[in-house]
Amino acid sequence: MSEAAQNQEYLDQSDLSDKEDAETLDLSPFKVDWLDLEFADCHQKLGISGLPGCRFKDTWRSMTYDMDCLKEMKIEEVFCLCTKGDLYMYRATDLLKKYAEAGINCHHYPIDDGHVPEMSKLMGLLDEIKMCLTSGKKTLLHCYGGVGRSCAVAACLLMLLDPTMSQEDAKQRLRDLKGDAAIRSVKQYNFITDFRSILTKYLEHPENGTGENRSVSR
Repeated sequence: MSEAAQNQEYLDQSDLSDKEDAETLDLSPFKVDWLDLEFADCHQKLGISGLPGCRFKDTWRSMTYDMDCLKEMKIEEVFCLCTKGDLYMYRATDLLKKYAEAGINCHHYPIDDGHVPEMSKLMGLLDEIKMCLTSGKKTLLHCYGGVGRSCAVAACLLMLLDPTMSQEDAKQRLRDLKGDAAIRSVKQYNFITDFRSILTKYLEHPENGTGENRSVSR
């Protein structure tokens, strides 16, 4: 089968009217980086990636092909941090439905790009990720690019799993995995820096739902 014919095969039905798609699709293997959690006696690694099926600027993926890649990796649980606006902008509006069709359980925790969730939402997210990992399920965490929101959440997970881990160590582990672009925004950086104090305040007064201090909005 020629490359053009292979690309045509993987066109999403919603995009068949775009005749150029078959020639421009990127059918390289969908990239997932795996965060080692053995230090916390967790034998499952956490996958971190960008958005499957993303079509924006120089990125032109096939949703069908990327789902096939995830199934080949035997991904069982996905945590999607993209908002509905993200999915519309990056032409992945059917993503959640595609996960269901692929037999992949999707946990949707939308977070605005460059931001962090309030503590009650974050703790729920982290608890679900931990539950999936400790149950031995192959788990993927993603946003749009896989370096901002996803890495911020993953850094908090590292510090939650290891109460002795410093925020600098958590940041560095993510940068070693994803490069210098990891944890991109000032809000995310400051939140991770102050995560332990924010967590302490939240655990003392969980009814307020945030545990925020000034660093969150700097």
